Amino acid sequence: MTSATPQLQKLRDPIPSTSRATVAATTTPSPLQIPEVLDHIFSYVDNHSLCQSAILVCRQWFWMNRHRVIRGLIFDGHSDPRKLNKVLTRLPGAGRLCWFTGRDVSRDAHWAQLRKVLKRNHDQFLQSQLRQYQHVDQSSSSDEELQEDSITRRLLTDAPLRELEIVGDIDIGASLPPILPCLYALTRLQLELSRDTTLQMGQLLRACPLLKDIHISALSTHCLELPGPWFPFVKESRKQRPLRLLSLILERVRLPQYSLEDLLSITPRLRELKLIGLLKVNPAHPQHEPSVQYDVARFFQHVRSLDLSLRSFHFSIRDQPLTTSELREMMFDVVRLPAGSRGEWAFWTPDLTPTIIRNLNDVPNVVTTLEIFCETMVNCNPDSGLHRYLCASPHLMHLRAPKTAYLVEHLDLHQRLRGRYLPAAGPAQSVRPGIWKCRNLQTLHLAFHSRRDSTLSSPTNARLIFGYLSRVCPQLRDLAIFTTESCMLNNRIYVPVLHMRLQGGFCLLARLKWLERLRIGSSDRLIAYKSWDLKWMVTNKHSFMDRRQRRKIVGEWEELLIEEEKQEALRIQTHGQSTFHDDNTGINKPVAGLTEDEGAAEVRKELKDLGKLVDVKVMMEEMDSDDFQCWRSLRKISLNRDGEVGLRPEQEIQRLIS
Repeated sequence: MTSATPQLQKLRDPIPSTSRATVAATTTPSPLQIPEVLDHIFSYVDNHSLCQSAILVCRQWFWMNRHRVIRGLIFDGHSDPRKLNKVLTRLPGAGRLCWFTGRDVSRDAHWAQLRKVLKRNHDQFLQSQLRQYQHVDQSSSSDEELQEDSITRRLLTDAPLRELEIVGDIDIGASLPPILPCLYALTRLQLELSRDTTLQMGQLLRACPLLKDIHISALSTHCLELPGPWFPFVKESRKQRPLRLLSLILERVRLPQYSLEDLLSITPRLRELKLIGLLKVNPAHPQHEPSVQYDVARFFQHVRSLDLSLRSFHFSIRDQPLTTSELREMMFDVVRLPAGSRGEWAFWTPDLTPTIIRNLNDVPNVVTTLEIFCETMVNCNPDSGLHRYLCASPHLMHLRAPKTAYLVEHLDLHQRLRGRYLPAAGPAQSVRPGIWKCRNLQTLHLAFHSRRDSTLSSPTNARLIFGYLSRVCPQLRDLAIFTTESCMLNNRIYVPVLHMRLQGGFCLLARLKWLERLRIGSSDRLIAYKSWDLKWMVTNKHSFMDRRQRRKIVGEWEELLIEEEKQEALRIQTHGQSTFHDDNTGINKPVAGLTEDEGAAEVRKELKDLGKLVDVKVMMEEMDSDDFQCWRSLRKISLNRDGEVGLRPEQEIQRLIS
């Protein structure tokens, strides 16, 4: 018998006599080898990381996460409806579908095709499940690997939809019921509708018992009716099987309060409840329909009696502001959390009022999430409560206020906006710029506006916004920037659009290394982009010609840079080097009662060129380096369009320059 090779003999030999510590180290299993521990770790990982990294590590990690991985599809009827066939072909096995309806008459035909494909996929899925069980029963144990491969293929091609998002002008009351039988596995539903329509909630809840997240809203001035009863036997609603709902958000809807209360009685797992701007009447027909009445006190009492483990709660009525006592009750009595441990707050207001700020000051400053809702875009005053709050809240991580128009002048630390170098005529309300303390901000949805003597569409305004956010909030992951619907300049109203060309400093946002989602603008507005204006966003794909064109454009800025230095000298001559001063202009005074922390001094140094064209020039030179990489984590970007379609950067660039 031949002797074993040295390599095999070494594997067979017992462990050599070494220290006990070495033996223990070689025999103690890693925590990652314990499936229960590994599965618990994966439960905290987001879907993008699972898809891009985790499932590619090994077969075990793939099998442990195959039920978590969701493949998403997007159909945008606004831009290119010709891609519908491609989307429908890839629909089998997709876990998420985002459907943005177009404005033309073909939208109904598109939906009919979707309904047909969903029905066919649903029938095929049921048949494949039946064949799978028969195959497993008839196969022997020696065929386990073949069975695994077969099951894997079916999971990847036949899995039903789990998440559905529908945005746009669609009659959801007529379009959704026919496909409900195909949505039995749905766990998340989001509807953003720009049409007056009706939805039967009871029908939806019965057809989709696995729903965990429901977000339904009517956009603009529209109304969504949710008539009751939502359950066939209201008096026996407690006998209904408890639902799995974790989050319920209803915005600009009209509903019977008793049906909502019945629903909450069978949602013991609910963690998030937001009822935003509930409608009493349809705004389009206020005189033709009876008004729905809401009893705020009774609803608050009902929610308290259910003893729900809510972490986020909001209740507001469009034409019935909460009283001071009702506001305090909503803030402190409905959610059963200690005041110091609640970090999420939401309010129906265009700006933070003194009453809201006083109430927030009654709890420890641990606010991490702040949401501000209002019906239409509202411009903040110079003495903005939101501005004060941002300059005093170091723990804030998420701010969503898409309809609150924040003054660009609050960002102008060095008073560089055009027309601001000379004293203003007449008594003007003071604008007091400041540096936000929330420098760990990860989510920012905010609109901007400017005062009468400064055009919001100017390159200087854009450089102020992009430069300020990129320096003060370097941890941003989700950024949405909007503009007010109209501005006044020289006694004329104009529709503002942020300057997104090279001179406007859009590239300054490339400093945000962790950015994942970016949206700028909220409606389709024609902007003449050139490829060199945008292709810097795509790492290693911007051509040599685009680089050379950018260098040429920057080289033509020489006269502008010289003029900029003259304006800077005039500013210093007029107001001195100090950023904050107290003169008759009422501009650039520090926010009263606030002191800057140590980090603000460092940020102020980085902002020395804020709003200047030279800041863009320096960024361009950095981008021209071969090792420059922009937004490694960016997954979705949307520039000046209705709805957050969320295309990849290269797709959005192609849409804008084609």
